[in-house]
Amino acid sequence: MVQLKPQQSSLASKLVVQHQYGPSLSDCLELEAAGQPKGLAVKGTWRYAEARLAARRQARAEAREIRMRELERQQKELEQTADRVFDLQQQSIGLSEPANMVATPRSSRILAQNAVTRGSALSSRRNSEDSLEEEARSLRDLRHELKDVEERFRKAMIANAQLDNERSSLNYQIQLLKDKLEEVEESHSQLQREYREKCRDREALKRNNDKLSEELKLVQGQLQERDALIEQHGLVIVTVENEDGTDAHRALVTADNAQLLKSVPGSLDVRLKKFAAEKHELQTELQALQQQLNDIKSKGRRYTSMNGSLVDDDYEDAQREANKLITEYKYKLQKAEQEIANLQASLARSETQVIRYKSTAEAAEKAESDLKIERRKLQRENREAMDRLEELETSNNHLLKRLDKLKNVKSTILKDI
Repeated sequence: MVQLKPQQSSLASKLVVQHQYGPSLSDCLELEAAGQPKGLAVKGTWRYAEARLAARRQARAEAREIRMRELERQQKELEQTADRVFDLQQQSIGLSEPANMVATPRSSRILAQNAVTRGSALSSRRNSEDSLEEEARSLRDLRHELKDVEERFRKAMIANAQLDNERSSLNYQIQLLKDKLEEVEESHSQLQREYREKCRDREALKRNNDKLSEELKLVQGQLQERDALIEQHGLVIVTVENEDGTDAHRALVTADNAQLLKSVPGSLDVRLKKFAAEKHELQTELQALQQQLNDIKSKGRRYTSMNGSLVDDDYEDAQREANKLITEYKYKLQKAEQEIANLQASLARSETQVIRYKSTAEAAEKAESDLKIERRKLQRENREAMDRLEELETSNNHLLKRLDKLKNVKSTILKDI
């Protein structure tokens, strides 16, 4: 009963320490986190979430420091109690040996008196010697048993101290794993929020892409309608180039004008210059013919005045031939002017259409390329987020398994204790 008092005192001291200091800061944080819903890990803005995370980390660090101090203090108390128990054992051993030495003569006197009263000296001597040997043997056995009990008690105390140390270290590891699990859960919720935001951005870009695709289909339909109208009215789109062959654009002309433009090689400016030169040549030729006609008329009048008469038939044929040439040249001139005017009007109209269609096509191509780039970027970010999510899930499962193992080890240790 005396040897069990130090163990009881150590247990009592532990209970007093626990009642004195109360729960740790990490336990309070765990209770506070348990009272809150897990879905609302971060509220408000990003700044509020970062401040809350920093406060939690600081609280965990303080809780770890307090736990380490508490473990060191408990370890010191256990060592002190073990030293006291060892001193008490040594004192009890030192007190038991003189008592045994005093008890031996007393027992011998009692046995001697009993032997004298019973019988003869020889029988009493033998009986006393036998009793002394038995008593010495029993004392040696008791001493050996006492040493064995003391050794077992010392080993039990050492094992108990080791189990307490292991239990405290396992509790500390459990707290660390809980902290890591909370951090992993927070990062997991953060990744889920980022993933939802990326999904919303992706849906918005998808809607914009669908809208641009519809606009592109509308523009393509308008181009098809334009081609149908051009074909219905018998018009032809002609590619017009500059003199150096650059900045090619298209013009809308009739089929006859297209054939006329095909007859002259070069750009539209060169063709118009050639038509203008031909017009000028025709005008000069017409003027020359008119001058010749006037000269012929004047000569005819002079000739008639000089000779008295002129053959009317020859004069009429010459005049008819001249009028025919004049009308023919006038018709060609009017036709050339009309073709030039038509070409200029169609050129201006086609240039405006080409500029408008070109700007529309460039805007559509640019929007399509931007959407493709953004889609690839979102797909890459989505893949990265999914990879990170899988890694966090695997690490979370691993930590949960380790936590279960630690709980099982703790339960087995508590059962053994």
